[in-house]
Amino acid sequence: MDIKLTEEKKIKILNSDDIYEIMHKVLLQENKIDQNREHFWVIGLANNNLQG
Repeated sequence: MDIKLTEEKKIKILNSDDIYEIMHKVLLQENKIDQNREHFWVIGLANNNLQG
């Protein structure tokens, strides 16, 4: 599953609570995620806190 965000939907992630909220919304889209397979999610973050 490849998730692309439009510029207006991009948000700055400041802490683990922000990541939780994002992943919670993603995982609620059960009909788009294959439930018969194991999934490994990776989130890459920039350490300079720049959005983009």
